[in-house]
Amino acid sequence: MRSRSIVLKSRWNEYAALRCVILDICRTSGYSPEFGAILELTVKEAFVNAIIHGNREQEDLPVTVTFDKDAGGRGLLVSVSDCGIGFSPEDLPDPSEACRLMKTSGRGVYLIRSHAEIVEARRNDSGFTFSFRCSPY
Repeated sequence: MRSRSIVLKSRWNEYAALRCVILDICRTSGYSPEFGAILELTVKEAFVNAIIHGNREQEDLPVTVTFDKDAGGRGLLVSVSDCGIGFSPEDLPDPSEACRLMKTSGRGVYLIRSHAEIVEARRNDSGFTFSFRCSPY
């Protein structure tokens, strides 16, 4: 696999199809189960953010998830695109601050950042793309 994309509707149950793609990529690439779990977590968080914040739960709007291996096959770039206006990861509050510890949301990008390198967060003509790089093991 060099590149693989899936286009989903902004529905929670669409994650089942996305998870099948993630598991297939892990299996065919020989990634460890531990890395597979981290990949699932980070991609799911980005997908949920695209549904809630990007597409504002408008079920007919698409979310596109693309997986690209780098030339050496070591890094895995994941891009999640939605139809929203986007955000700046640097401007998000730190959910580990005492005043936010009991909040039930606001940890998605924090979790992604904990396990991957955020590469890009950019607005384009059709919406917003959030990309991060994972290092498989």
